[in-house]
Amino acid sequence: MSQKDSIKRRWVFYALMWSIPVLFFLLVEGGLRVIGFGQDYPLFMPVEVAPDYLVMNPEVAHRYFNQEVRVPTGLHDAFRADKDSTVVRIFVQGGSSAAGYPYYYGGSFSRMLEQRLQQSWPTRKVELVNVAMAAVNSYTILDQVDDILAQSPDAVLIYAGHNEFYGALGVGSSQSLGRNRHVVNLYLRLQSWRILQLIRNGLSRAAQMLSRDQNSSSTLMERMVRRQEIELDSDVYQAGMQQFRGNLRSILNRYKQHGIPVFIGTVASNERTHPPFQSGLMASTDPDQWERAYEEALRSGSLPLSVERMHEVITLDSMAAQSWFALGTLLDMQGDYVQARQAYITAKDLDQLRFRATEEVNQIIRAEAENSGAILVDTQGSLREHADEDIIGSDLMLEHLHPNLEGYFVLADAFYDAISAHRIGGQRTNYVPREVARSEVLFTQVDSIFGELRLQKLLSSWPFQPLDAPPAPILDTNRVSSIAAELAYALDDGEMTWFAATNQLRAHYAEQGAYHLALKASLALLQEYPYLPLPYTYAADLLAAQGRLDEAVDYFGAANDLEESAGIHFRLGILYQRKRLLELAGKHLGRAAIMDPEVPEFQYQLARNHVLQGNWVDASEAVQELLQLNPTHEPGLALQHLLNNRSDPPN
Repeated sequence: MSQKDSIKRRWVFYALMWSIPVLFFLLVEGGLRVIGFGQDYPLFMPVEVAPDYLVMNPEVAHRYFNQEVRVPTGLHDAFRADKDSTVVRIFVQGGSSAAGYPYYYGGSFSRMLEQRLQQSWPTRKVELVNVAMAAVNSYTILDQVDDILAQSPDAVLIYAGHNEFYGALGVGSSQSLGRNRHVVNLYLRLQSWRILQLIRNGLSRAAQMLSRDQNSSSTLMERMVRRQEIELDSDVYQAGMQQFRGNLRSILNRYKQHGIPVFIGTVASNERTHPPFQSGLMASTDPDQWERAYEEALRSGSLPLSVERMHEVITLDSMAAQSWFALGTLLDMQGDYVQARQAYITAKDLDQLRFRATEEVNQIIRAEAENSGAILVDTQGSLREHADEDIIGSDLMLEHLHPNLEGYFVLADAFYDAISAHRIGGQRTNYVPREVARSEVLFTQVDSIFGELRLQKLLSSWPFQPLDAPPAPILDTNRVSSIAAELAYALDDGEMTWFAATNQLRAHYAEQGAYHLALKASLALLQEYPYLPLPYTYAADLLAAQGRLDEAVDYFGAANDLEESAGIHFRLGILYQRKRLLELAGKHLGRAAIMDPEVPEFQYQLARNHVLQGNWVDASEAVQELLQLNPTHEPGLALQHLLNNRSDPPN
């Protein structure tokens, strides 16, 4: 055998050897797909009752949480599957703060921003699609990019950075796959393969069986933590920063390649009123000596002396977050707000339980935004400008990092100004003043109380309470104190949907004559369900009751565009009568009578409209139709008498 034939046979042998495992895996993959094993979990899916609209898949978080039965979900922002030239479509990415926790709905900054942008561009349709979720980080944001690009965004907003360690697949997370971000991102790209899902499910079940924590009532925040102590500048900390920097660079460059403007915000947290979760000492520090010095500093008797001694405590160990926070508090009490803020920030950065982003995260955001040409939105700076003494605390934050309603509005305001300045969607027609936008936020009492209940559950668990502490009682001060509280508790207990609770609140306000509050509830329903005609009808009825006829006509028209209805045509006819536009009134009343000819009131109002126009022949025909339906209809009989006794010649 020649050497050439030998080499040829060797290559054939190698090819056969490699093809066997490849064919095996392909056969297994095909078999799993044939039997229906596994799912793809697309980011967007059609709305069941309105297939022309898409919404974020509530199960998509299974891509990232392979050990969670109940995965986090985000907002229900529906948008049209087919985008036309009149639409301004903006996507929002991030974690729980970007999603609007604990309020969601009208309490999220994206809903506030959408409402304000829509008023700024009244001739265009604004779609703000929020795909943020709790407990996710830059891995999720990067994984979402291609799905977002497929929906033709005009811009993307990003508010993220707090969850790099404990968010899904983060280096300190219970869901971690290691520190190599390239491996993790490859896993995310390949996870639609059924073989990978089979292996993942097997490992997840094994992990659940071996897990010591079987407490199903624990919060997601508690379950996501694997490593509780991550020291500043440690190997794990640096791995988290490299993970964030690398993923963020890929995210921004990917959007840049497709010409999509990105507005990325700096992240903020509670600096003033939330002490560090976990404070630690250096190995070389004598803990007893440090503890004595710390206690003596707090008991010094005067603020200047306490400040001086707390500096000495920090000299003993500069890595103890607890002493920096105490120094910040003392300086705060002394009125030295600049130094106090810096001490608070140092305490936050030294907190070894890393639920709050360090300042290095914002440095990375600034650097990567500049390198990629993304638009930096200094949301942290905006919050500080609106905080007391420029120190972010409980005036704008609910706990460690989630803004309260005012804080979320500050975020929305900062992004609104940035979007307007860069003319996304073209030159705005109307500028909506800050005070007007704040007063019109679509946030109901049900949303407020429901958010409070959700927050209480979080604060009653670890890390806000010790791991071995008994469950803290949930405060019940709101129960049965108002209709809104009753509805919020029913919603919290799972006895009622958000739509039903908000709709009942709307009906209650309308019955009480509180039309402004009823309208807010109606518009909140509309923002959540833009594909349903009913919320438009609710809003139109309330606007008509307030004498805002032009706006009522617009909302009835929008409802009719979604689903033509005899009832809506009838309402439009009555409105046009009130506006003395009798020809338009006749068209809608006539359409109502054609669509539902069995309703006497439709025929009566049509006849009446003909009378107002002086059209006696058509009026008589409509009256005859009416009296055939209801021979005893008193207004119809009166109208017939009027027509029979007119002396004017018929037209």
